[in-house]
Amino acid sequence: MMITHARSSTLLGAAVLGVAVALLGACSGGERGDPLASPDGRKILRVAYEREVAVLNAFTSQMLVDIHFSMVEGLVTTDENNTYVPVLAKAIPSLDNGGIVENADGTIEMTWELQEGVRWHDGEVFTSEDVCFTWDFVTAEGSQVYNRDWYLGITDCAAPDEHTVVFTWDGPYGYYAGLFEAILPEHVLGGMTTEENVNYTPYNRGDELVGTGPFVFDEWRSGEYIRVVRNEDYWRGPEVPAIEEIVWSFIPDSNTRLNAMKARQYHYARLEPTHVEEVRELPGYTTHLVSSNTFMHLDLSLNTERAETLFSDPDVRRAVFLAIDRDAIANQLMEGTVRVADTPINPTSPYHNPDVVASRYDPDEARRLLDAAGWVEGPDGIRTKDGQRFAFTMLNRAGTADRIAIAQVIQAQLKQVGVEVDFRTLESAAWTQTWRSFDWEAVVSAWFLPADPSFTGLYSCGGPNNMTGFCDPELDEVMRASDRGLAFETRKPVLDEAQRRLAGDARMLPIYYNVIPEVVSERVVGYEGSGTNFGSFWNLWEWDLRVQ
Repeated sequence: MMITHARSSTLLGAAVLGVAVALLGACSGGERGDPLASPDGRKILRVAYEREVAVLNAFTSQMLVDIHFSMVEGLVTTDENNTYVPVLAKAIPSLDNGGIVENADGTIEMTWELQEGVRWHDGEVFTSEDVCFTWDFVTAEGSQVYNRDWYLGITDCAAPDEHTVVFTWDGPYGYYAGLFEAILPEHVLGGMTTEENVNYTPYNRGDELVGTGPFVFDEWRSGEYIRVVRNEDYWRGPEVPAIEEIVWSFIPDSNTRLNAMKARQYHYARLEPTHVEEVRELPGYTTHLVSSNTFMHLDLSLNTERAETLFSDPDVRRAVFLAIDRDAIANQLMEGTVRVADTPINPTSPYHNPDVVASRYDPDEARRLLDAAGWVEGPDGIRTKDGQRFAFTMLNRAGTADRIAIAQVIQAQLKQVGVEVDFRTLESAAWTQTWRSFDWEAVVSAWFLPADPSFTGLYSCGGPNNMTGFCDPELDEVMRASDRGLAFETRKPVLDEAQRRLAGDARMLPIYYNVIPEVVSERVVGYEGSGTNFGSFWNLWEWDLRVQ
């Protein structure tokens, strides 16, 4: 450490400095004031997490579920290769292994064999009844599960024995392997109504949360952290997990996370693409640029009276999109770390349609379309029509520096064509409530798609995550057809058409495909970065910490 202020000339000053250094070392628990060392030598993984979660129910949370999945497991997860792998299931059923049987009436029987010897954290035995209970909850009206529609093709769940589950589907669905990423405990949540389950605070806040995962809930200090501790009875064996404790510290401000990593206070953090150059050579850390299944986009809404007036005309929506320079956002704001998006599906996926172009940057054409639609530039430069100013509010989530920065660029670019944008910024929980209540006009957001992509739930009429008010029955038909196929050759052309139709609707503007910079201490063993919606903590049970 270099001290730039004047040196002390007294022995007292030197003594005070010596005591301060000694205290610093003692408080940090390691030699030379190592901030990552545990005072008692325990292996504690310290994570600088980007926001405080709202609830610990993995199905109703509208945020990343890394914390949840440290405690709660599902039938499957995804690995570093964007591939589904079994967890509580012994194998993923397929036509080849006999786990999927096509019936003469067009229905599908799908058999999942479950791991044996698995116990919930409270000692209760995990069984097939828990899987069927989870299906009951997810498919119930009012469950608030983000991908509820994907489960509705299952018409029956049978548990012939404790370790076998048989689902009956009303037809083939290509995304089946990505469902049941979490399983809920029937002995804790059974006997309640759906509404009671959704709002059951003891489970949502951790006191009664039990999973089958490698870590057990210990403490949630609001505004500060969640602590989980080693599951001493983990079903994979007594030698795992090697890590004894994880502290998920909530640091929503990205610059604060950046500075904390520079100070070596945490083992792991997700940062912004604009931070990459500052941490690329950080001693003792590796910066991983994880290609993500997320795409950043601008959503417009028809839900408020003003939004309907502004955005019901597709040519006006196209004009708004033509005024936005996505190349500038990707190459300047994001410093070239990301790629401009045209569809929800990442080009790394074989299901991506490379022929779709969502929009281009052409502010002159944007002005022409707005003029033709009757939106005339006023004396202050903002367009008006029938006494209505072309002005709307963008809903921002506090702490999401990348999205807010994008919103600010869009605000400046739209002003150049006579469109006024202001901001409403809310904390995470309030943002989610406002978004779900349809009380917004525009938002910059990001969606994760599963490894076997489907965006029906995002854009179908009445889809569980379609909060925009847009509805295109013809697009719905194509999207649903894209879901109903087990073979790539069946799904690919239909998903191509769905991507083309979605772009043609001009209801949302893809901006870029996310790259997630994950900064990981070189002490961490077992990290395998994953850009799927299940995240890079998918194999926490294998992680370890090297002792320095």
